[in-house]
Amino acid sequence: MKIKTGDLPGIGKRYSFATAEGEQLVVILHQAGHREIYHFADADQDDPDLVLKLSDEEARQLGTILLGVDYQPVADDRMELLLKSVRIEWIRVAPESELANKTILDSQVRGTTGATIIGIQRGDRMIGSPDVNEVIRPGDTLMIIGNREQTKSLESLCASCGSPASADTEKSAIIR
Repeated sequence: MKIKTGDLPGIGKRYSFATAEGEQLVVILHQAGHREIYHFADADQDDPDLVLKLSDEEARQLGTILLGVDYQPVADDRMELLLKSVRIEWIRVAPESELANKTILDSQVRGTTGATIIGIQRGDRMIGSPDVNEVIRPGDTLMIIGNREQTKSLESLCASCGSPASADTEKSAIIR
């Protein structure tokens, strides 16, 4: 896929590309932070058949969904290989956790356990690929990735806990 970009003086930046099915998408990032997405069923069309206007926060939320932060379909053959080598876990941070109110950098999760925090669910907000200076707050649900040993190592930081982050999440723990 070839993405064409161009500056829009006084407005922002324009990105456009054709989909595999021949449709045209144009995204305009405004200097003020909001985005506009235009869909053209035919690349030669003058008027879009769909226009979406998104705030900066809405665009970032949509971006995390499109990146597959909390769900990514994987083909069966790739899934088997993936499950043998990598796991993704969701771990809820308890108020008394040693990680609570520390930045990701200060918590040294990666150095201590080998697991990596790839997302933070904070209430209704998903923070995908959080910055190392992001503060881990009580009540956050950390999305972590690593091999079995690494994720278990992070879970061992809460050896005395027993209740899961949610009843329907099989692989989760509360860090204490």
